[in-house]
Amino acid sequence: MLGVRLDEQLEIRLAKLAEKKQRSKSYIAKEALKRYIREEEIKESENQETLARWELYQETGEVISNEDMMEWLDSWGSDQEKPCPVK
Repeated sequence: MLGVRLDEQLEIRLAKLAEKKQRSKSYIAKEALKRYIREEEIKESENQETLARWELYQETGEVISNEDMMEWLDSWGSDQEKPCPVK
C-alpha cells in the first residue's frame, strides 16, 4: 500500500480527470504510475545499452562508418533496401 500526498492543484486536476473518465482517482493515479515506471524502465534499459556499446567501442575501437550507415539509411523504402551494416 502506498500513500501519496498531492498538492491542492494536482488533487483538483486528478479529481476532475477521474470524474470525466468516470474512474476513481486511485485508478487514474495507478495508471499514471504504471506508464511512468514503464517509460523510466525503458529509458534505463536504453542507457545501459548505450553504456555497454560505449564500453565495447572503447575496448575494440570498431565502428560502422558514416558512409556505410548513410548508404543503408538512404536505401530504406526503396525496392533495393540494403541490410544493416555490421562491423
